[in-house]
Amino acid sequence: MADTDVIKRAVPDPAAWFSLLALVLLGTRFVQGFIFWGGASRRLLYNFREVDGADVAVKLDFDSVGFVANKLTHALPGTLWIQGPLEATLNYPDLIVASVWLWTIAELVVGLALILGLATRLAALICIGLNVSLMLIFGWMGSTCLDEWTMAVSGLAMSSAVFLAGGGAWSVDNLIGRNQWAQRHPWTAWVFSGPVPLAQLKTLALVLAAVAVVFTVGSYQILFGAVVSPQHARVSFHNHSIALSDVTLADDGTVSFKAYVDAGPDTGAAYVIAARLVDASGSTVAEWDGTTLAALPATAISNVYPYVWASHFKTEKIGFSGQTGARATITLPPPQGSSTGTARRLVLEAINGATWQGNLAGTP
Repeated sequence: MADTDVIKRAVPDPAAWFSLLALVLLGTRFVQGFIFWGGASRRLLYNFREVDGADVAVKLDFDSVGFVANKLTHALPGTLWIQGPLEATLNYPDLIVASVWLWTIAELVVGLALILGLATRLAALICIGLNVSLMLIFGWMGSTCLDEWTMAVSGLAMSSAVFLAGGGAWSVDNLIGRNQWAQRHPWTAWVFSGPVPLAQLKTLALVLAAVAVVFTVGSYQILFGAVVSPQHARVSFHNHSIALSDVTLADDGTVSFKAYVDAGPDTGAAYVIAARLVDASGSTVAEWDGTTLAALPATAISNVYPYVWASHFKTEKIGFSGQTGARATITLPPPQGSSTGTARRLVLEAINGATWQGNLAGTP
């Protein structure tokens, strides 16, 4: 019988497999890192103004209208599950500043770590957490292509892949991994991109894939529908809405109410050009035109968040406006020459014809 040549295929060792996997995801690792580094660097390095002869980062200046926490007040109406803690944070300036700096430093460190491939797996794991947080706060926002939702789900999937692959040959981790100290401690592989047991890798890959699927499909259904229900927005980012509550009518005809812009794009505002009291049949019994509303004194609008950068209600040339997320108690003066005894509801009319209404306190 003739001899048969046996071709033995060389099986790369785990280190070579991980190096190849990391090389495939090198661009992904850089992009995810640059996204976070870019967000932090725009606040820390590239946007300054002069205050008392010193350059101050606009987005980190609490007294600037560009302070980055303005995004939090805009996002409040659609925040998922953490609206209470977020609102509580916004009541304490020191806590706001600490939170902004903590987030900024986390973005900067994680972004640079991924770009350089330093502690890659740890940085990617933190990125997963950051993307989940972004979804909870901002996922409902975006005028085109569901911008914030797309960023969060894509970021989670990218970070998961980088976590599994590690940094590979093109990383600082590769230099650290050659150190005898790192080789003596197996746990360093989970931080500095060393090879991990392939059985554990397979399990982790399946778990993270399942997390990505549930996160993507679940958040889409919650925010927009169109999975197991008709398409609908949990909170509309396209049309402003003002929720009215605690509407009270004083004996002298003064009307006080709480207003909350609980939907709409953060790039605009809800513009109110008229207000009126109506009776049970819907007939107007008293009204305030745009000129009267525009003349409201500053004391008539008490914003919950008084900071210069927060979403506010404010008077305009005609009527008043409220940015997305604005909350305020507004007081209207007694209407002239009107009897308000039969009034049942307060109606606000927007410049685009939309109306928002709330029943007077004690009125069914």
